[in-house]
Amino acid sequence: MQSTTPQLRHLLKLLDDDNPVVRSAVRSRLTSMRRELPEELLALGEPLDDEQQRLLSELLAPGCWEELEETWLSWRWLSSPEAQLEDALGQISTFLSGWATQAEEMGRKLDSLAASALRSGVGSDPRLLAEYLFAGRGQDARLRGNTKEYYAAHNSNLLWVLENGLGNPLSMCAVYILVGKRLGVPIQGCNFPGHFLARVTHEGQTWLVDCFNRGRFMLAEDVARHHPAANPAMEELIHESATVNTMIGRVLRNLDEACEREGNMTQRHVVRRLLMKLMDS
Repeated sequence: MQSTTPQLRHLLKLLDDDNPVVRSAVRSRLTSMRRELPEELLALGEPLDDEQQRLLSELLAPGCWEELEETWLSWRWLSSPEAQLEDALGQISTFLSGWATQAEEMGRKLDSLAASALRSGVGSDPRLLAEYLFAGRGQDARLRGNTKEYYAAHNSNLLWVLENGLGNPLSMCAVYILVGKRLGVPIQGCNFPGHFLARVTHEGQTWLVDCFNRGRFMLAEDVARHHPAANPAMEELIHESATVNTMIGRVLRNLDEACEREGNMTQRHVVRRLLMKLMDS
């Protein structure tokens, strides 16, 4: 660590250099040490100011995006749908959270949430798990629907969702699925139009779970018959588990719309390339 400290200090002084050759060299060197950089910056003992943070993010972002596009779809080779879903969402969360974020952070937060749920006595009951995760009010709510910023990009960032306790219907269902997997509770997604739902079997019946609305349980057959959007294909849809491809595709489409709303065209281009790779594979 001591041998890299003087070099790192020198590189940080060059962050705002206007010379393109210097900027290219600084980018190359910092990119090569990106994974160790958070620890090395901490060891440096000189916190970055806001402008240094911005410049460092600018320099490292292209390399992070390139790496993401190269490794994207690697999750397809994992052994279970839940593992695939977690890895894909971890890649997206790392992309949205910035260069200093490691994908493993999301898994650790899910582990912690599952351990807490287990200690609370939810067992293998999907209704108790939904109540534990979503039914609280005010400060007692572990996760609740982000009604004020429903279309914001960070609602698709599962790491942000876990840290802030807010999310959209799909991200909250993903948490339910991934925590359920850790507890041995089988939970699937339901690609319901306009509002993603979870689907579970409980007490011999199929239920749809609205994670966004405090984990409300609805009998699947009632939804198929009485929902305003009901049509001949609705019953088939609610009894069919949403594939990981479907869920990730929906996450990316949500992000595409969010980036447009927020005017983040650079990020939107990356999201669209990921979506095209998903659709073409």
